[in-house]
Amino acid sequence: MKPEICRNCAAECGGEIACAAYEELSRMYRQLKVEDHTELMKNLRSKLNITDAEVADDLRELGERIIAALPELSIIPELDVQIGYVRSYERKTDKGKTVCADCRKVNKTYGAYLPFDFVITFYEPNMYYMTENQQKILMLHELKHIGIGDRGLRIEYHDVEDFGDILMRFGIDWNWQNRDVPDVLNIK
Repeated sequence: MKPEICRNCAAECGGEIACAAYEELSRMYRQLKVEDHTELMKNLRSKLNITDAEVADDLRELGERIIAALPELSIIPELDVQIGYVRSYERKTDKGKTVCADCRKVNKTYGAYLPFDFVITFYEPNMYYMTENQQKILMLHELKHIGIGDRGLRIEYHDVEDFGDILMRFGIDWNWQNRDVPDVLNIK
């Protein structure tokens, strides 16, 4: 079904092609929705003494689907690596760069309390513009940080600004706004 806004559009594209105006309005709406949620959470955080993050079952499901589909991540199920998935409504930067997500190894002290080896966090305000396929690549990127070394599980660092194989498959601009990228789960 063609969106109401397209039915009234002067371009009369018939809804067959992507409408730049409709896409821009959708993007603006998603951004405002995230900004409104972020502002609401900031206000509630101080009033109710709550944190600005939550366990994200949808991210866990996405992570599990990607792990199951990509043999390059086989170390995760083979070693029974436990991963926690979190959605944060706070913005994060590192040395002036916007951080869309990160993967952290749970240290031994916290490991006594948490049933996870790693925690992957998606920073919602920084990634509102990402398409579903871009988010899948972002999840793949974070999962690739999970590795094993001489002393057990560890964080794997980028071999270049990103992981070289991600850049080769999806391009250097895979995470730029309005980029059309392939579905990680449909790549053979």
